[in-house]
Amino acid sequence: MTKQEIEQAIKNGESVWVVYNSFLPYKLVMEENLTKEYSIEPYYLKEQKWALWLENRYICDIDRVYKTKAEAEHYLHHANVTRTETLPFLSWEEFLEERHLSFIGKNEIEYMLCIFGDKIDLAEHRACSSFVIKEWHATEANFYKAYDECVRLFKGE
Repeated sequence: MTKQEIEQAIKNGESVWVVYNSFLPYKLVMEENLTKEYSIEPYYLKEQKWALWLENRYICDIDRVYKTKAEAEHYLHHANVTRTETLPFLSWEEFLEERHLSFIGKNEIEYMLCIFGDKIDLAEHRACSSFVIKEWHATEANFYKAYDECVRLFKGE
């Protein structure tokens, strides 16, 4: 929400949804029923950062205030996804052309997804050795299953 939208919500006594943190990362979405006791005040003038305050008590930065619970939860679950920009994305056709995909998992182990003949192998690669941890028949459907496994390893799930 913009600063003006939040100010209007305070005037009208509307509810908003706020993403809170218990230290980082953000962990909680809660509804705030805005009343006249709320205000928007600067908290770091040099960078012109604004926060939502309740009677001199900091609530959150205004960029963590949303009109709906769905918007707040979307931010909570997706705004701080890490490392996705470094996981190579390939379609089935590109994978057939490239023949391999390598990445570092969240556990700092290097993984390789390779196609050999009629098999797709997912292997862990360590200093002087590699070993297959999963194997699929080389089909488009199985490539997407294998790629799902790569995403899981990449994210550390």
